Amino acid sequence: METLLSIAIPTHNRAKYAIHAIKSILAINSQKLELVVSDTSTDGELEALVRQGESAPCADPRLKYLRPTERLDMTGNHNNAIGAATGAFVCLIGDDDTITADLILAAEWAQANQIDVIAPTVMSNYVWPDFRSRHFGAGHAGRLYLPSRIGPVNYRQSPDSLTQALSNAAQGTDGLPKIYHGVVRRSVLEKAKQLTGAYFHGSSPDVSGAIGLALCTERFVEIDYPLTIPGASGGSNTGRSAMNQHKGKLGQEDQTKAFETAGWSDGVPRFFSVETVWAHAALETIVKIAPENLQRFNFARLIAVCEVLHKDYANEIAEAVPRAAGIVGMDEGAFLKKVAAERGQYRRQRLVKLLRRAMKPTVAGGREFKGGIDRVDLAPPVLEAHMQSRHWNWADAVNGRSK
Repeated sequence: METLLSIAIPTHNRAKYAIHAIKSILAINSQKLELVVSDTSTDGELEALVRQGESAPCADPRLKYLRPTERLDMTGNHNNAIGAATGAFVCLIGDDDTITADLILAAEWAQANQIDVIAPTVMSNYVWPDFRSRHFGAGHAGRLYLPSRIGPVNYRQSPDSLTQALSNAAQGTDGLPKIYHGVVRRSVLEKAKQLTGAYFHGSSPDVSGAIGLALCTERFVEIDYPLTIPGASGGSNTGRSAMNQHKGKLGQEDQTKAFETAGWSDGVPRFFSVETVWAHAALETIVKIAPENLQRFNFARLIAVCEVLHKDYANEIAEAVPRAAGIVGMDEGAFLKKVAAERGQYRRQRLVKLLRRAMKPTVAGGREFKGGIDRVDLAPPVLEAHMQSRHWNWADAVNGRSK
């Protein structure tokens, strides 16, 4: 049987999470599914676990377990995982995430309806027991957050989504077609690789993939429906961000050290943070696929966000200003006026968000959840039971019967 859907998981020294993600996916009873795991670990723990026992994951022919012999950075590992996928459609997830069985139905629907990309919004997410945040400590730990509704299919134009993303300095993948937790036709990914030599570029594969898809497709489907379950673990970038530890010098972070010498995007402050990594990946992808879009990137927004969130890197931010102004063809004074306007707007947006959150002061913020879940492989049955109790299913979602 031809493989319909490949799930790609890059991983590195995170066996305690990855083994449960692997087992969760292989527990889905479908021969249309392939799981590709690219493991660059140096500790050998995950390899031992996937080969352990009579019912070892490696005994399942649907698992393609890779141990690259060459040294790969994070982006290289993502490229390796996608490159080994053979399914008609591909979904990229993290090693602390999992999927729902409905993801296969979504791929079947995309194949039948000539859809290249399905980009689900995050409707359900799992928080590992070791996750901590600055404001709520262990309050989120061991919880599966559940959807309060499902939404209809929304057809979006990729050029419009790109315009929106560039205006926001590519700060995340919301509103974009995406490979990370999305469903993407493999032929579209191959098109991007043919144009640039790789599926992903820069220091954030998820943002690079989303920008690349926006440049290589005409339209995509966005839907409010849980097809995957993103995980947040203590050892992840999400976990570091929650503790405000996801920042540093370029050369001190595995995610960016390779780009310190190979080249960092002009106009992006030279330090490691969520915001600079996202911008760097987007710009590297734009330069390789459609460099005429470079001037559309809102560098003033990026500088403003960095000024608000990262005052400890004021020198690096100031050094980026003249380069950014030059790229967009503005004199430095006019550019700084635009930065000031963006800074004021961003502060107002943050304030509104904080006020809305303050109106729901509990840890969950009003979201429904199920607690006491110790591993990600225990989350899909809980989500499935919740969906059944609400009489929600994929057929209703794609046929416009949202609830």
